[in-house]
Amino acid sequence: MTPSKSVKSRLHRRVLLIEDDPDVRRLIAGALRDVGLDVVPAMDGAQALRTALARKPAAVVLDLGLPDFDGAEFVARWRERRPDAGDVPILIVSARPDRREVGGLLGARRVFGKPFEVDELVGAVEQATLN
Repeated sequence: MTPSKSVKSRLHRRVLLIEDDPDVRRLIAGALRDVGLDVVPAMDGAQALRTALARKPAAVVLDLGLPDFDGAEFVARWRERRPDAGDVPILIVSARPDRREVGGLLGARRVFGKPFEVDELVGAVEQATLN
């Protein structure tokens, strides 16, 4: 038996959500799931790296301030170990004042400050997973 078209579509629209704040993580994950995206949450850089190496996501929503190492370090380690990671869109959601600069260095598709508009983030993630 083969998976239905919608299941295949969701598998190709897997989003790795890296956010250490449980409330923000639940908010974003719920909103992304509401539009049919498959969300894989991670609460720190190490967990995110294990997840991203095991299954390449269609997009990454990334907080820069993580408890073990920052989001930029996650991206560097991931790209070092998985060269095809460079084609995965990254969307940054961070309160850090240098988020735009870091986002530019990482080649982020979009950079959102905290607080952010959930609908705007969801729209950007949906668009990123379609390309």
